[in-house]
Formats: sequence, C-alpha cells, structure tokens
Amino acid sequence: MIIRTLPDQIPEATHHHEGFPFRPGNPLPFGASLVTGGINFAIYSRYATSCTLVLFEIGEAEPLVEIPIPNDFRIGDVYSIIVLDQDPTAIEYGFRLDGPFEPENGHRFDANTILLDPYAKIISGRNIWGIEPDLNDIYPHRARIHCEPFDWGIDRPLCYPIEDVVIYEMHVRGFTFHPSSGVQYPGTFAGIREKIPYLKELGVNCIELMPIFEFDEFEHSRVNTETGERLLNYWGYSPIGFFAPKDGYAAGGYSGASVNELKSLIKELHANG
Repeated sequence: MIIRTLPDQIPEATHHHEGFPFRPGNPLPFGASLVTGGINFAIYSRYATSCTLVLFEIGEAEPLVEIPIPNDFRIGDVYSIIVLDQDPTAIEYGFRLDGPFEPENGHRFDANTILLDPYAKIISGRNIWGIEPDLNDIYPHRARIHCEPFDWGIDRPLCYPIEDVVIYEMHVRGFTFHPSSGVQYPGTFAGIREKIPYLKELGVNCIELMPIFEFDEFEHSRVNTETGERLLNYWGYSPIGFFAPKDGYAAGGYSGASVNELKSLIKELHANG
C-alpha cells in the first residue's frame, strides 16, 4: 500500500474547484479525518469508475459544493482527497460513485444518488430517540466529522482469562430506561455509567452491549393495531453505519454526542474492573 507523506506545515493546494482548494489525499484511514490544514476523505470502491465528494453546510438541503476527485488521486481501489481551509464542525458530506449498473453481478451504481460514508464516525438525523423524521428530507442521513478530543489516559483492555469472565448482555436503552433504574440519564450510555456499582455488586466483570451503531428506529411503517402508535425498531440489527455510535443513546442530545459518551463509558468500566 502506498501512503502519501504529508508535511507538518500547512500543505498547498494543487487543484481548485468552484473556489475550494484541494490536493491528493491519503488512502488511510477510511472515512473523514483531520490533517494539517484540512480534512482527508478516503473511500474504497473496487468497481467505481468515478467518485465525487459532496459537501453540505449543516442543515442545508442542497450541496455546498461537489468536487470530482481526479482519477490520478486514486491509489489502488481507494479514492482520497484533502480539502483545505474548511471548518470540519460546519459541514456534512457524502459521495457520488459512478460505475456499472449490473444487478446480475451485484453492481448498482447510480451517480444520481448521494451515498453515506460507510466509515462515518457521526451520522446526523437521529440525534434523539423516537423523534419522527421528516419524510420530505431527501438526504435523511449524512456523515459528519468527529472533532471532539478525548483523553484515554492510561486506559487499557482488561484481558481477563475467558474462564473468569462474567458477562451481562444488555440493551443500552432497555437497561436503564424504566424509572425504577433511578438514573439521571435513562436509556443512554451515561445511564449505564451510573449503574456500574450495581453491576459490580452482581459480580459482573464484562458487559456485552446489543447493537450500539447507528440505525433507524423508524425504518418500517407498522403501527400498534390497538393504539395506532407507530412501532419502532428497538433492537438495531439493521445498521446504517458500523462505525458511528447511535446518537439516540447519548444524553447530550446533539449530533455526535454519542462518540465521547461511549468512550467515557468504556473508560469508566475499565477503571472499575
């Protein structure tokens, strides 16, 4: 794998598109990552024939800019680009990929569709559990860039021998949502942190969380036949993105709050054995 080495100083643009400066990026890591002077975007596609980066201002319906990634920026099967001089907290993004439309071979490329980054760390649109989405929103899920720092300190995996592990499998929302749990932040990662003393009393030294990545609880339209209430996907076994924690499980209530709240939970669990 070829990796481009970037200088420590702010790199100069090699290209411009509609006033947006950019240059070749690094193929790793996948997704969006902060680099000196800009944001690196990298996406893998073996069969794509072209790739366009689509940037949005947060909350805007139409793209801010669409930057075709030059083919010579491609390394192997990875398209990568560094967009310079952008505020990573103010944008959302996606990709257009063109290529063969051959369903019989598993290819359904459509350049008219803006795709969600499968490596997104934050997926907007489901910040609070159970808030019904706008059905007229043509881009209901967009990737955002995680910028909040986190101090892991001396945290390390505990690595207990398997014969000594006592596992408690739990659903993040279900474990503390009922008022009887007595927590300040029911149904969230923060709520689990509040119950760590209880888990220790039980003798538990390992928890197994049911799906915590982003999913759409409104993915189907079924209703309760007796009350007419909309039924939600409670379990989460139909992910939107495997690398974005579910914001509906965060106490913060804003897009991306789940990332550091999950990290804080993991760090606190490790600190308590």
